[in-house]
Amino acid sequence: MSEITIHVKFFGAFRRFGESLDFPVPAGSTIAAVKIELQKKLDGYGLVSDSVLANDNSILRDGEVIEHDAELSILPPVCGG
Repeated sequence: MSEITIHVKFFGAFRRFGESLDFPVPAGSTIAAVKIELQKKLDGYGLVSDSVLANDNSILRDGEVIEHDAELSILPPVCGG
């Protein structure tokens, strides 16, 4: 199986890791699998599992499949009041 490159832009609490991160995943990975790999790259940072990944058009569901290189953003949950 071939690998693709995921480019993730960081926002909010994720800025502590810089502006972005590139990492490989197998082509055909689900968004859930991408989040697991991202969490590994961020030394187990738990906020990844509570956050969503989005592309330029929409928030991506965990079951969606990524077949090609992708530019994504990780959006942490927001508390308001």
